[in-house]
Amino acid sequence: MIFMARSRQRSLKSLCPLFLLLWVAGSGTQAVSAEPRAPQAAGSFYPDDRSELLSLVQELLARQPEPVIAQKPRILIVPHAGYLYSGPIAAGGFRQLQGYSYDGVVVIGFTHQLQFPGSSVETREAYQTPLGLIPIDQEAVAILQRFPGISHVESAHASGEHSMEAELPFLQVALPKLRIVPILMGDATLDDAKHLADALAALSRFGDYLFVFSTDLSHYHTYDQAEAIDERTITAVLSETPQAVDRLFDGGRVEACGRGPILTSLVLASKLGYPTRILLSRANSGDTAGNPSKVVGYAAIGMFDRPQPNTGRLAPASGMALVSAARKTLEESLSARPPQDPNLKSYSDLARAQGIFVTLRKHGELRGCIGRIQTNEPLAKSLPTVTLDAALRDPRFPPVAAQELPDLTIEVSVLTLPSKIKEWKEIMAGRDGVILEERGRSGVFLPQVWDETGWTREEFLQELASQKAGLPPEAWRDATLYTFQDQIFEEDPASAQLRSRAAQ
Repeated sequence: MIFMARSRQRSLKSLCPLFLLLWVAGSGTQAVSAEPRAPQAAGSFYPDDRSELLSLVQELLARQPEPVIAQKPRILIVPHAGYLYSGPIAAGGFRQLQGYSYDGVVVIGFTHQLQFPGSSVETREAYQTPLGLIPIDQEAVAILQRFPGISHVESAHASGEHSMEAELPFLQVALPKLRIVPILMGDATLDDAKHLADALAALSRFGDYLFVFSTDLSHYHTYDQAEAIDERTITAVLSETPQAVDRLFDGGRVEACGRGPILTSLVLASKLGYPTRILLSRANSGDTAGNPSKVVGYAAIGMFDRPQPNTGRLAPASGMALVSAARKTLEESLSARPPQDPNLKSYSDLARAQGIFVTLRKHGELRGCIGRIQTNEPLAKSLPTVTLDAALRDPRFPPVAAQELPDLTIEVSVLTLPSKIKEWKEIMAGRDGVILEERGRSGVFLPQVWDETGWTREEFLQELASQKAGLPPEAWRDATLYTFQDQIFEEDPASAQLRSRAAQ
């Protein structure tokens, strides 16, 4: 039987160099060109004279305040317009990098004109700017091209596109020892963002990478209109899930030319453990050098290492043991087989009393979900009871029958202790489950609800108040709120397909 833990990240750094060489060599990627990629935006978006460009970038960085965030930057969202217009705001992001080093920097832009499916990664050995050659991380390029939706589209990189290239001189000055992975997104769908984020998250396990995403904000509105639109967009990027931001784009509530990079940055952030998101700088062209009657908006947003508190997280092997024990419990109870000891006593961390939920899915659809937010029972003792409750006593579904077992996949969520928050804005969309208490009523949503619904934070709380607590939708504004996180362990859906075929 195959299991996997969503919260588990395999340390690919530990793989031996020989394996990495064989893995990359067998990737079937295109041949690397020794001729560097020539700059296409020099002389228009930034100076093409080396001395002039170096002085300008150094000056823009020097004008920025000292960073106040002690943690290392992991993700940057920065603008890409001409340096006269967006340079001061971009510098507010790149200033955060000075004093740090990385194994590589992945720079994600997009094509303003040319459209193509998926994302294209540069395959040349180096990229040329007026400040000199930047080596391209060939191992990273080969790794990324193994993932669905990522290839090399030569016409994209030769199209005169500036969104990715405009970031390079800043990186050359801020990070003197620099290797890059240039990427251009062709489409801006959420699925494209998820494919690229999957690949980038995998790459992050091979080394210490920074991810730079390029976008401007609203385009060609009056100053006041742009300020209102950009405020909504920045708030969404800082606060909401990628699913919610995608919906806001569709509804015209937020605006940015780099929709794809923004969505990818948010999906990647969730995969990297929800780093702290901070607005570093914002303005529009009316503030810098443009006509205030028709402006373009800019922002620099950073996502930084989040201190890791000791939250009593389970060892991966312990979580897998819970999933295995849940299946044994169902097989024995529904098939009238004699119960067997699931042998959970050998896992010391399962002696802790923590909240637990068991979720059953049939062909990907919910089939039962019941659990306990708080309990005095150890996990090893709670697991069999909660498993049977999910299978037999979820009032939304008929009891699970024995013949359904081969088609079910099992997911076990282990919860941290709930923590009372002072205000709703402390909720991290996508990461936090929420408990609401008001007027003697209560309700709870698990963190999975964010992914399943695509709600914004306000929608999430409105539905929590009305669906779960039986209160008016706006009652959440006066309610007492608690947050908690979960650690999810689940069976591989492919194993259910194998079981189903074997049962036929």
